[in-house]
Amino acid sequence: MRLFSFIFVLCLTANFTYAQVDISDARAETEGTVVTVEGVVTNGFELGIIRYIQDDSGAIAVYPGNGSVGDFPNDVSRGDRIQVTGPLKSFNGLLEIDPVQDYTVISQGNALPDPMVVMPGQINEENEARLLKVEGVTFENGGSVFTVGNFSFSNADGESEIYVRSGHPLLGTTVPLATVDLTGISSEFNGLYQLLLRDANDIEIADDFYITSAVTQSDINTTGFTLSWETNADGVGGVRYGTTPDMDQNVNGSASVMGQHSVQLTGLEPNTFYYCQAYATGSMGMAESNRGFYTTGSTSNGWVQVYFNHDVNGNLSTGQFPVNTTPAAMEGAIIERIQNAQNTIDFSMYNCNRPTIIQALTDAYNNGVQVRYITDDETANLALMDPVPPFPILKGNGGSPLMHNKFVVIDADSETDSWVLSGSVNMTDQNIATDYNNLVVIQDITLAKAYTIEFEEMWGTDGPNPGVFSVAFGEDKVDNTPHIFNVAGKTIESYFSPSDNTATEIAKAIRNAEEEVSFALLTFTYNDLGDAIVDVHDSGLIVRGIIDNITDTGSEYEYLINNGVDVMQDGSSKQTHHKYAIIDPQSSVSQPKVITGSHNWSNGANSRNDENTLIFHDSDIANIFYQEFEARWCEATTGVNCTTSIIEQEIDGLEWHIAPNPVHEDAIMTLRSKSVGSFRVLIYDELGRLHQSHVLPHVDATKTQYPLNFNGLVAGIYTVVIENDLGRESQRIIKQ
Repeated sequence: MRLFSFIFVLCLTANFTYAQVDISDARAETEGTVVTVEGVVTNGFELGIIRYIQDDSGAIAVYPGNGSVGDFPNDVSRGDRIQVTGPLKSFNGLLEIDPVQDYTVISQGNALPDPMVVMPGQINEENEARLLKVEGVTFENGGSVFTVGNFSFSNADGESEIYVRSGHPLLGTTVPLATVDLTGISSEFNGLYQLLLRDANDIEIADDFYITSAVTQSDINTTGFTLSWETNADGVGGVRYGTTPDMDQNVNGSASVMGQHSVQLTGLEPNTFYYCQAYATGSMGMAESNRGFYTTGSTSNGWVQVYFNHDVNGNLSTGQFPVNTTPAAMEGAIIERIQNAQNTIDFSMYNCNRPTIIQALTDAYNNGVQVRYITDDETANLALMDPVPPFPILKGNGGSPLMHNKFVVIDADSETDSWVLSGSVNMTDQNIATDYNNLVVIQDITLAKAYTIEFEEMWGTDGPNPGVFSVAFGEDKVDNTPHIFNVAGKTIESYFSPSDNTATEIAKAIRNAEEEVSFALLTFTYNDLGDAIVDVHDSGLIVRGIIDNITDTGSEYEYLINNGVDVMQDGSSKQTHHKYAIIDPQSSVSQPKVITGSHNWSNGANSRNDENTLIFHDSDIANIFYQEFEARWCEATTGVNCTTSIIEQEIDGLEWHIAPNPVHEDAIMTLRSKSVGSFRVLIYDELGRLHQSHVLPHVDATKTQYPLNFNGLVAGIYTVVIENDLGRESQRIIKQ
C-alpha cells in the first residue's frame, strides 16, 4: 500500500511540476507547451502589462492573459529576477508565455543584461524579445513629435522601426534630428519586427552638435515668415529655401543666444508654398533640420461661413451667428458653391446618398468644370449608382482603414473664387437632415492649394483621371502640406491623417487652454486625448463634453467620469456626429480656438484613416460653435429644447415683399438687391418647424419675382425668412 502511494505521488509530480529550462530551449517548443523559465525582467509599465525576461540563452515575452494567477505584473519591476510557468502562445507573431500559471520573484534590483549591439536588420525573429542596441542611426521624420505608432530609422547597414504605444513616456517629445544610438527590446507584430524603447534614456545622442527642437513658423505675412529652432549649443543659423525641393536660395541669421535661432524670410511671393531647411553651424560642426513645407500669407478675403443643421443658443452670441441652422441651408450652401465653380471641383467624401448633390456635380461637369471624386470603397454611396455619374470616381482605403474625409475644394488656383468646404457632415439624408453636424466654408487660396495637394496624393496625379498606379491612401501617404496659414489675419491650422500626427496637435491645443474646454464627439476612444482632457480638468479648467457612442470598445467615457470630468452622453434620438472642440471661447486673454473636421477622437482616425482637421484661432468662430455646444449641452443635461431663434439683421440694399397676404395657395415674392448675390428663402410654421427651403441665385437690382407655393400647408400663420451671409429678415404670412 505504501509503495502504491509513493508511485501515485510521483505521477502527480510528473503531471503538475515542470522542470525549469533555458529560455532558448523553451522557445524551441511547440505552441501550447507549458514551460518554466527564469530570467531578468527588462521592462516595466512603459510597455503596458506585458513583461520581457531574458537569461544568458535568450528572451521571451510574458503576458498575463485570461487565467493568470497572482498580481502579475503589478508586483514585477524592471531588474527583478523571476521564475515563470505557463503555456507558449503566439500573439500576432510574438511568442509569449500566456497565461501566467505560476511565478516567483526571486530577487530585485539586478543588473539588466548588456544589450546586444546589432545592425537594424538584426531586429528579427532570431533576436526576438532580447534587449538590443542599434548604433549610429537617424530617424526618418526627425523634428516631428512622437505619437502612438511606428517611426522608421536607418543607417548605412539598413533600416527598421520603433513602436510607441499609448501612454508611453516618449509621447509628445521631439523625435531627434541627430544621429542616435537606440536601446530597446526586439518585438514583433504580424511579421513586422520593431524595437520597443522604454523611455528617453534609451535614446543616446551620438552627435556633438544637433538641433533639439522642431522648426516652428511664426509672423506669417504675404511676403515672408519667421522660422525658429534650437540647438544644443550656440552657433550661427540659416535657412535654405525655394519653391522647389532644390531650395536654391539661402538666408543667414545671426548668432544664437542660448542655442535659440530665429531667421526671418522676406521678399517672398504671396499665396506661395516654400520648401525650407533650417541649419546651424558651430564650433562642433553643422546641424540640419529635415526639409519642411511652409506658406506665405494669403491675399484672399478669408471669409469663413459656419453652418449647423439644428438651432443654436443665439442668446450667447457676441455679435456673430451661424450663417444658418437648417438642413436645407446646409445642403444649399454646398450646392451653391458647386454651381458657382468655374474650373475645378475636388470632392472627397466618405458617403453620399443625396442625388441633388451628385446632380449639381454632374451639371458642373457637363458645363466644362473638371470634377474629381474620391470616396471610401466600402460605403453605400447610393447617389453614385443608377445612374453612375459621368465624372471620374476613385474608391480607396477600404477594409478597416476608412477614406473618411469630408471636404470639397473649388477653384483652388483662384485668389477670389477658391473655396474649401469641411466639417463633420457626410452627404447623406441622415447626416444632413437629422444628426447634429457642422459645415465650415472658407474662401482662401492657400488653404485650397494645400487641400488640393492632399487630394492629388490620394488621386495619384494632378490630371483629370486617377493615376491608378500612384494612388496613396492611409499609411502610404506622407506629410507634404503646410500646416499654419494666415487667412485674412486669422491663423488656421490644417492636418491630414494619418501622416500629420493630428491627435498630437489636438492634444497640444487642449493642453494650451487657459480657461475652458468643451467638446462634442461621435466617438472618443483615443487614450492620449483622454489624458489631455483629464490633465486640463485637473489643472482647474472648466471642462465639459458630449459623447454619443459611449459603449464603443475602449471608450474614454468611464475614464473621464471616474476622473471627475463633466461629460454627458447624448441621450437624444439624434446622433451627435460632430468632431469638434472649443478652447477658451469666452476668454479675453488667450486666443479662442475651434477644432473641427472629419477626425473622430480614435486611434483609427489618427493612425489609419484618411481624415482632415482644421484648427481655427478666432474668437468669432469660437463663439459661433459655443452657441451650438451650449444648446446641445443644455438638451443633454435637462432634456428640454434650449435653442433660440437667431437674431435678425437687416440686409443692406434688399427690397422685398410677398403678395397676396393672406394667401390661399400661391404667392409671389418680389425682390431686388443692390448687391448681386444669392439668397435663401425658408418657410417656418408657428412652432418653428421648417417646411420649405429655396435658393434664389443671382439676385440683382432688377426687380425679380419668385413663386411661393403654400398648397398643402394647413391654415395658420407662417414666417417667411430671407437671408444671405450678411443678414436675415422675415415676414409673417397668413395661410387661409
